[in-house]
Amino acid sequence: MSLIFVGGWATAKEQYPVLAESGDFLIPFVDFSPEELPDYLTGGKIIVGWSTGAHILLKECSHLFSMYDQVILIAPFLSFIDSFPEKILRRMIAGLHKTPAAVVSSFHNNCGEKLDLSLAEENVDALIEGLEYLICSRIDFVAGPSSANLVLVHGNKDKIVKESAFDSVVKIFPQAKIFRLESGHKVSESEIINLIKGP
Repeated sequence: MSLIFVGGWATAKEQYPVLAESGDFLIPFVDFSPEELPDYLTGGKIIVGWSTGAHILLKECSHLFSMYDQVILIAPFLSFIDSFPEKILRRMIAGLHKTPAAVVSSFHNNCGEKLDLSLAEENVDALIEGLEYLICSRIDFVAGPSSANLVLVHGNKDKIVKESAFDSVVKIFPQAKIFRLESGHKVSESEIINLIKGP
Protein backbone atom coordinates (compact mmCIF):
# COMPACT_ATOMS: atom_id res chain seq x y z
CA MET A 1 0.00 0.00 0.00
CA SER A 2 1.79 3.11 -1.27
CA LEU A 3 0.25 6.37 -0.14
CA ILE A 4 0.63 9.87 1.22
CA PHE A 5 -1.17 10.55 4.51
CA VAL A 6 -1.62 14.18 5.56
CA GLY A 7 -2.58 14.34 9.21
CA GLY A 8 -4.53 16.80 11.27
CA TRP A 9 -3.63 19.25 14.00
CA ALA A 10 -1.46 17.56 16.67
CA THR A 11 -1.33 14.31 14.71
CA ALA A 12 1.10 11.66 15.93
CA LYS A 13 2.34 8.64 14.01
CA GLU A 14 1.24 6.39 16.89
CA GLN A 15 -2.37 7.12 15.89
CA TYR A 16 -1.98 5.40 12.53
CA PRO A 17 1.09 3.12 12.72
CA VAL A 18 0.25 0.97 9.68
CA LEU A 19 -0.36 4.03 7.50
CA ALA A 20 2.80 5.65 8.85
CA GLU A 21 4.81 2.63 7.69
CA SER A 22 3.06 2.38 4.33
CA GLY A 23 4.08 5.66 2.77
CA ASP A 24 4.75 9.32 3.50
CA PHE A 25 3.16 10.45 6.77
CA LEU A 26 3.05 14.26 6.86
CA ILE A 27 2.14 16.34 9.91
CA PRO A 28 0.98 19.90 9.19
CA PHE A 29 3.15 22.72 10.56
CA VAL A 30 5.73 20.17 11.72
CA ASP A 31 6.73 18.61 8.39
CA PHE A 32 5.45 21.34 6.07
CA SER A 33 3.63 24.66 5.88
CA PRO A 34 0.34 24.70 3.92
CA GLU A 35 1.73 26.47 0.87
CA GLU A 36 4.52 23.88 0.61
CA LEU A 37 2.21 20.87 0.37
CA PRO A 38 1.80 20.93 -3.46
CA ASP A 39 5.56 20.37 -3.74
CA TYR A 40 5.15 16.98 -2.01
CA LEU A 41 2.50 15.76 -4.43
CA THR A 42 3.88 14.23 -7.60
CA GLY A 43 1.04 11.83 -8.35
CA GLY A 44 0.43 8.19 -7.54
CA LYS A 45 -2.15 5.81 -6.22
CA ILE A 46 -3.61 7.20 -2.98
CA ILE A 47 -3.60 10.36 -0.93
CA VAL A 48 -5.44 10.59 2.39
CA GLY A 49 -6.07 13.80 4.32
CA TRP A 50 -7.54 13.95 7.80
CA SER A 51 -9.16 17.08 9.26
CA THR A 52 -6.67 19.95 8.97
CA GLY A 53 -4.77 17.86 6.42
CA ALA A 54 -7.96 17.44 4.39
CA HIS A 55 -8.58 21.19 4.56
CA ILE A 56 -5.06 22.03 3.37
CA LEU A 57 -5.33 19.51 0.53
CA LEU A 58 -8.61 21.08 -0.59
CA LYS A 59 -7.25 24.60 -0.34
CA GLU A 60 -3.79 24.16 -1.82
CA CYS A 61 -3.86 20.98 -3.89
CA SER A 62 -7.30 20.25 -5.39
CA HIS A 63 -5.86 21.02 -8.84
CA LEU A 64 -3.53 18.04 -8.32
CA PHE A 65 -6.18 15.48 -7.32
CA SER A 66 -6.44 14.14 -10.88
CA MET A 67 -2.84 12.92 -10.56
CA TYR A 68 -4.00 10.29 -8.03
CA ASP A 69 -6.07 7.15 -8.43
CA GLN A 70 -7.89 7.91 -5.19
CA VAL A 71 -8.19 10.92 -2.88
CA ILE A 72 -9.75 10.30 0.53
CA LEU A 73 -10.63 13.33 2.68
CA ILE A 74 -11.71 12.57 6.24
CA ALA A 75 -13.60 15.28 8.16
CA PRO A 76 -12.81 18.02 5.61
CA PHE A 77 -14.09 21.56 6.12
CA LEU A 78 -14.10 24.91 4.36
CA SER A 79 -13.56 26.90 7.56
CA PHE A 80 -12.70 25.39 10.94
CA ILE A 81 -14.42 28.15 12.89
CA ASP A 82 -17.71 27.06 11.31
CA SER A 83 -17.43 24.14 13.76
CA PHE A 84 -15.11 25.38 16.49
CA PRO A 85 -15.54 28.98 17.73
CA GLU A 86 -12.51 31.24 17.52
CA LYS A 87 -12.67 31.98 21.25
CA ILE A 88 -12.06 28.28 22.02
CA LEU A 89 -9.07 28.20 19.69
CA ARG A 90 -7.71 31.36 21.35
CA ARG A 91 -8.13 29.64 24.72
CA MET A 92 -6.23 26.63 23.40
CA ILE A 93 -3.40 28.88 22.20
CA ALA A 94 -3.17 30.47 25.64
CA GLY A 95 -3.15 27.01 27.19
CA LEU A 96 -0.35 25.81 24.91
CA HIS A 97 1.90 28.51 26.38
CA LYS A 98 1.30 27.12 29.88
CA THR A 99 0.29 23.45 29.82
CA PRO A 100 0.68 22.14 26.25
CA ALA A 101 0.33 18.46 27.14
CA ALA A 102 -3.03 19.10 28.81
CA VAL A 103 -4.35 21.03 25.81
CA VAL A 104 -3.35 18.34 23.33
CA SER A 105 -4.63 15.56 25.57
CA SER A 106 -8.02 17.26 25.88
CA PHE A 107 -8.21 17.75 22.12
CA HIS A 108 -7.38 14.12 21.38
CA ASN A 109 -9.96 13.01 23.92
CA ASN A 110 -12.59 15.04 22.04
CA CYS A 111 -11.41 13.34 18.84
CA GLY A 112 -12.26 9.97 20.38
CA GLU A 113 -8.59 9.03 20.67
CA LYS A 114 -7.85 6.17 23.06
CA LEU A 115 -4.06 6.29 22.95
CA ASP A 116 -1.99 8.14 25.54
CA LEU A 117 -0.11 10.35 23.10
CA SER A 118 3.02 12.16 24.18
CA LEU A 119 3.63 15.73 23.12
CA ALA A 120 7.11 16.82 22.10
CA GLU A 121 7.71 20.23 23.66
CA GLU A 122 9.60 21.36 20.57
CA ASN A 123 6.33 21.15 18.60
CA VAL A 124 4.50 23.76 20.68
CA ASP A 125 5.32 26.56 18.22
CA ALA A 126 4.02 24.42 15.36
CA LEU A 127 0.82 23.67 17.29
CA ILE A 128 0.23 27.38 17.91
CA GLU A 129 0.93 28.16 14.26
CA GLY A 130 -1.62 25.51 13.31
CA LEU A 131 -4.35 27.01 15.49
CA GLU A 132 -3.64 30.52 14.17
CA TYR A 133 -3.97 29.10 10.67
CA LEU A 134 -7.27 27.41 11.49
CA ILE A 135 -8.69 30.67 12.83
CA CYS A 136 -7.96 32.49 9.57
CA SER A 137 -8.10 29.91 6.79
CA ARG A 138 -11.19 29.71 4.61
CA ILE A 139 -11.88 28.04 1.28
CA ASP A 140 -14.16 29.75 -1.23
CA PHE A 141 -14.94 27.44 -4.14
CA VAL A 142 -17.25 28.53 -6.92
CA ALA A 143 -17.43 25.05 -8.44
CA GLY A 144 -15.62 21.83 -7.72
CA PRO A 145 -13.26 20.11 -10.16
CA SER A 146 -13.92 16.60 -11.45
CA SER A 147 -14.38 14.45 -8.37
CA ALA A 148 -14.83 10.88 -9.63
CA ASN A 149 -11.74 9.75 -7.68
CA LEU A 150 -12.69 11.67 -4.52
CA VAL A 151 -13.98 10.03 -1.33
CA LEU A 152 -15.41 12.24 1.44
CA VAL A 153 -15.72 10.74 4.92
CA HIS A 154 -17.32 11.93 8.16
CA GLY A 155 -18.03 10.32 11.51
CA ASN A 156 -21.55 10.77 12.82
CA LYS A 157 -20.19 11.26 16.36
CA ASP A 158 -17.60 13.84 15.32
CA LYS A 159 -17.27 16.50 18.06
CA ILE A 160 -14.72 18.55 16.12
CA VAL A 161 -16.09 19.03 12.58
CA LYS A 162 -19.85 19.54 12.50
CA GLU A 163 -22.01 17.67 10.02
CA SER A 164 -23.08 21.01 8.48
CA ALA A 165 -19.40 21.89 7.86
CA PHE A 166 -18.83 18.52 6.18
CA ASP A 167 -21.99 18.96 4.09
CA SER A 168 -20.64 22.28 2.80
CA VAL A 169 -17.77 20.33 1.24
CA VAL A 170 -20.08 17.62 -0.10
CA LYS A 171 -22.12 20.22 -2.02
CA ILE A 172 -19.02 21.31 -3.94
CA PHE A 173 -18.18 17.79 -5.15
CA PRO A 174 -21.40 16.16 -6.39
CA GLN A 175 -19.62 13.21 -8.02
CA ALA A 176 -17.62 12.27 -4.92
CA LYS A 177 -18.31 9.07 -3.01
CA ILE A 178 -19.67 9.89 0.46
CA PHE A 179 -19.20 7.72 3.54
CA ARG A 180 -20.80 8.54 6.89
CA LEU A 181 -19.31 6.27 9.53
CA GLU A 182 -20.13 5.25 13.08
CA SER A 183 -17.14 7.18 14.34
CA GLY A 184 -15.86 10.19 16.21
CA HIS A 185 -13.51 12.73 14.66
CA LYS A 186 -10.75 10.13 14.59
CA VAL A 187 -11.71 7.43 12.12
CA SER A 188 -10.04 4.15 13.00
CA GLU A 189 -7.06 2.94 11.03
CA SER A 190 -8.91 -0.22 10.01
CA GLU A 191 -11.77 1.90 8.59
CA ILE A 192 -9.32 3.97 6.56
CA ILE A 193 -7.62 0.84 5.22
CA ASN A 194 -11.03 -0.53 4.23
CA LEU A 195 -11.78 2.72 2.37
CA ILE A 196 -8.45 2.49 0.57
CA LYS A 197 -9.08 -1.11 -0.46
CA GLY A 198 -12.59 -0.24 -1.63
CA PRO A 199 -15.49 -2.66 -2.18
